[in-house]
Amino acid sequence: MPPFLKNFLLFVVVTFLCLLALEPMTRLFVDTGKTYELEMWKYATLVKERDHRPEFGHRHRANAHARLMGEDVRTDSHGFRSPEIPVQAPPGVARIAFAGDSIAMGWGVSLEETIPMQVLSALRAQGHKVDGFNMGVGNYNTAQELASYKDKGSKMKPDIIVLVYFINDGEPMPTYHDSDWLEQHSEAYVVMKYRFDALMRSSGEVPDWKKYYRDLYKDDAPGWKKTQEALAGFAKVAKDEGIKLIVVHVPELHELKPYPFADVTAKVRSVVEAQGVQFIDLLPTVENLDPSSLWVTVPDPHPNGVADIAMSKGIVPALVPMLDELCRSQGKGC
Repeated sequence: MPPFLKNFLLFVVVTFLCLLALEPMTRLFVDTGKTYELEMWKYATLVKERDHRPEFGHRHRANAHARLMGEDVRTDSHGFRSPEIPVQAPPGVARIAFAGDSIAMGWGVSLEETIPMQVLSALRAQGHKVDGFNMGVGNYNTAQELASYKDKGSKMKPDIIVLVYFINDGEPMPTYHDSDWLEQHSEAYVVMKYRFDALMRSSGEVPDWKKYYRDLYKDDAPGWKKTQEALAGFAKVAKDEGIKLIVVHVPELHELKPYPFADVTAKVRSVVEAQGVQFIDLLPTVENLDPSSLWVTVPDPHPNGVADIAMSKGIVPALVPMLDELCRSQGKGC
């Protein structure tokens, strides 16, 4: 065999063996259960699934289970991250639907620490008879949240909808592509692709994240237009079904005091209140805390349990008058 061919074949074999070794090495040494890109990949492959209806794009699987960011994530028969409840609330029980994205879902926190469970627990501790369900799905915008409510949430006959709003809800519909085999099965590929993309971003012009968020709310931004329509759609659904709606605004946790997006919050508030819907800004519940103390991990600024518990305390007082009215008018929640 000619030396060149021999060396080439040796190179190919060694390269193949090295690549083959990357997968077990990644699973042994990189997959700590807290590696952001791997945990998001597990969420996408084990809990989510494609929904080809254009207003959805994706959804939670029913009865799914995964260990994500060190926490158990389970969905019920409807794909909700909450304990299974009957379609019809028991007599005298007021039902609360929580809609939102990964923040409502509770990315990186235990079930008990999620905003919906914290709110329900606090209301029960005050003597209110309530149950509820968590429709939060990662990467949903407000239009997808409305579609999800109409598809599944409405059938559960809630008395109150709590719409958990975050600044990236103004994004347009996500784009989707068919995953190849490596994307579906290889942790090594996921890590290498994520790190390569990060390297490419860092080698170019670093995007201004503040400008990105603010640009979502330009008057002519297509995502913001759809979001306004969806907020109006939630208000219409609540009116048509004779139920109560409240929008709670979760602040972006990179910077809190002074908060860089007060103008965006005001813009969302204006749209919500124009529909006759109550708007609660949760920034005051966390603004005096160190921002990084509220993150799931330092590179991942999703709200952690400390943040969720603090923000839930800002939601409960707004729900009590609603429950008191339900008690007087329908004998629910008493």
